Amino acid sequence: MDERRQWTEAGRATDQGAAAAEEFDIIVCGAGPAGSTAAGMLAADENLRVLLLEAGPDDVDDRVSDPDRWLENLGTERDWDCVTEPGAQIDGRRLQYAMGKGLGGGSSINAGAWSRGHRRNWEDMAATCADPRWDYRSVLGVYRDLETWSGEPDLERRGTAGPMHIRPAQPLHPFFSAMLAGAESAGLDRYDSPNGELAERGSGCAVRDEFAEGGTRRSPYRALVAPRRRQRNLTVLTGTLVTRVVFERDRAVGVEAVTGGRRVRFRAAREVVLSLGAVQTPKVLMQSGIGPARHLESLGIGVREDLPGVGGNLGDHLMFGCVWETGARELPPPARAQAVCFWGADGHAELPQFFMYPVAMPFMSPEAEARYGKPESAFSFLLGMSLRSRGSVRLADADPASAPVIETGYFDEPDDLRDAVEAYRFAEEMAHAEAMRPYRGSRTALGNGSDAEVAAYIRTAAFSYWHPCGTARTGVDGDAVVDSELRVRGVEGLRIADASVLPRVTSGNTMAPCVVIGHRAAGLIRG
Repeated sequence: MDERRQWTEAGRATDQGAAAAEEFDIIVCGAGPAGSTAAGMLAADENLRVLLLEAGPDDVDDRVSDPDRWLENLGTERDWDCVTEPGAQIDGRRLQYAMGKGLGGGSSINAGAWSRGHRRNWEDMAATCADPRWDYRSVLGVYRDLETWSGEPDLERRGTAGPMHIRPAQPLHPFFSAMLAGAESAGLDRYDSPNGELAERGSGCAVRDEFAEGGTRRSPYRALVAPRRRQRNLTVLTGTLVTRVVFERDRAVGVEAVTGGRRVRFRAAREVVLSLGAVQTPKVLMQSGIGPARHLESLGIGVREDLPGVGGNLGDHLMFGCVWETGARELPPPARAQAVCFWGADGHAELPQFFMYPVAMPFMSPEAEARYGKPESAFSFLLGMSLRSRGSVRLADADPASAPVIETGYFDEPDDLRDAVEAYRFAEEMAHAEAMRPYRGSRTALGNGSDAEVAAYIRTAAFSYWHPCGTARTGVDGDAVVDSELRVRGVEGLRIADASVLPRVTSGNTMAPCVVIGHRAAGLIRG
């Protein structure tokens, strides 16, 4: 069977009406990286009847299977394509807030990076929820179980027989080798991988890790769910929008959803798992009466459980492009990013605040293009940063069809903008290294600006790196939404498994941490 047919066979639909007449043991809502991991691992037990619901389409598309075409998915039916509220500290701009919609979720439309998060991220999470099962050593064991690693052997940190095929980006274009040399000249140590020793240090640079096999994207859905689609105990439905959780007394017993223009209910004998992401998960919780009581009452939604933390604590990576005109040397294809750097506010902090990918294209917001001009040929250092600032997700009204209200909070904390300017200067130092000279033209999009001018540019250029998290976070305090076993406080039979449970955004891309969360959820349910 050829590769295209394999993708089509594994993506076939199941009749929603027949599924609604059944009772399942576990319903997993959302087929993104966490939901796919949870559903695939749960379905490995053929005594468990598992239903996986997804609002978007299947993943049978060359724009999905070819990771270099990821940009072509933004703004399509595979993207929720939300828009934020105007940001007071980013010149009143609204931002596109891309999130995967379809089998694989974000892991089907992202740039294909495998970034585990830093050691401190996991130690902090374990401390926040008072559970050592979330510490770095425990999570490292999960990663070893998940991975088949094809880079330099590192048996202490890398797996060799897992379902996720991880490799260093290859073949490495000379542009990225030059950037890594520039990073070293700026003071960053070079490592074999961003997910080995570098993930235990405060700063460094490396060739990017990616999840691919034979040049084809291998998302968690492809790795963990697709091989089980013929099992009788697993049902996967696309085009099915979950609108609320159904309760009997204080126990979740199923979900209500819209499919084919009609409203249906699916029943769960044991548990419901929300894996809809850091925007859609709090939205469904609030539609189900779980969230800040005052907000729900103002919309006429009955309060089932007053959890003020639902929809709050929205974390993300802010992104902006540091853009240079190109020199004489040929650049790689625009969508590729084969190297990555991590560093702290002073270049050597214990927990990286910044990360950066170089790309062979001028990456600028429309407003920055209009104000500063867009070079015809350029490369960009896409700089991402963790913020002190926090945002929120709220309901616009009681209608499940309405888009949520997203406030990013970017630069509400003034020190964030100061740190962003310092990060821009550090990126300049890397770009002006001798190794980068053949690729660098005569000017930047900004020019030789003062710190005040750089700050003004960043306000205009700021964008989301599309790594939302934290809106249903774990913890032991009053604002925590789930406990350390991902169970929603105050109700039974309902767990959350996605980036919304993270107390803070992890260092780098958030897909791999979501796979860990899905893995942990499946183990807790089965255990």
